[in-house]
Amino acid sequence: MNSSVAIYPSAQWKQQTGKWAEYLKLAREYGFGEVFSSIHLPELGLADQVEMLEELGGLAGNLGMELTVDIGGGEIGQLLEDQEMCARVRSACIGLLRLDYGFSREQAGELYNRLGIKGFVINASIYSQREAEKVKADLAAIDPTIELRACHNFYPRPETGLDREFFECQNHIFAGLGLTTYACIPGKSHPRPPLGLGLPTLEEHRYMDLERVCVELACSPGIGGVMAADEFFSEIELACISRILKREPLTLRVRLFEGISQEEDQLLFSGPHHFRYDSNRQILRSRTSREVSRIGRKVVPGRTSERRRGMITVDNERYDRYSGEVQIVLEDLGADSRVNCCGQIDGRDLWKLEYYRDGFDYRLEGNGKNGTF
Repeated sequence: MNSSVAIYPSAQWKQQTGKWAEYLKLAREYGFGEVFSSIHLPELGLADQVEMLEELGGLAGNLGMELTVDIGGGEIGQLLEDQEMCARVRSACIGLLRLDYGFSREQAGELYNRLGIKGFVINASIYSQREAEKVKADLAAIDPTIELRACHNFYPRPETGLDREFFECQNHIFAGLGLTTYACIPGKSHPRPPLGLGLPTLEEHRYMDLERVCVELACSPGIGGVMAADEFFSEIELACISRILKREPLTLRVRLFEGISQEEDQLLFSGPHHFRYDSNRQILRSRTSREVSRIGRKVVPGRTSERRRGMITVDNERYDRYSGEVQIVLEDLGADSRVNCCGQIDGRDLWKLEYYRDGFDYRLEGNGKNGTF
């Protein structure tokens, strides 16, 4: 999955170039291959934004990061009327232009030819099916080799972000057109002023835990890229996004019950668990534990109480060939003398169990000698 970080023009940008360089280098180390910026801010003159863009383009190019720039109708007209300005933008080595609104097919063709870009990004949040088809056809007619993508808006003002149903509908439209579509992740460390309330695509993501936002977007049908939309995500935040995009194991915090045997401890914590794709709505079955238990492990019967949602269980020797199988309970079940109840997943992590069919394994983190929470 593609990933991008954002740098925006500001009146103080000349004092921030050192910070830009450090941030882009860090982002590159965590696998981000793209940078997003804009020359579409009404509070700054176009000439100032282009000067900033030249500096940013050099930094991105030195790191091998592709630069995408947002531009709107007013700025498009200004830019095309000024040959010197066009030459300066071309020197920034932009990969793609994101066309926000207010452009014609003829203007897009001029931008493509005069700026030396490889393609355009279509706004994924504002077009109906018919409009999206027309925009794609118009842009594709410029050059058969042109690259086209789509990217959703981000929404600084609370209560204005997309709802999930509309988001999924738009993703379906652009997936049907064969375009890679991006969505925006809000940052917590340095939310962009003046509102400072994050830049999500989905309104429900504005205050949501970052890990959950990333998992939801990474697993959203039709989404092929994400953008860390606020500036200067912390290293912890960049690392979190990187882990999710690589489908590294999700951590489940577990409160262990008293009396857990050494055998059960090893089965639970020896490594990540891969849950069987054919698990049902009652239990998730660890394929990993089944493979380990084939070597003849016999688990002594222990606590065999009622099984509540979120419990971790291990089948004991009364289950014969299933002895040693680790399971997670998804809905309340009765007690079974063949099943030992070993611990309870922290309620804050239960949402993660929805994604076992999306390429994620799970690592258990328990209390006691395995850590506390």
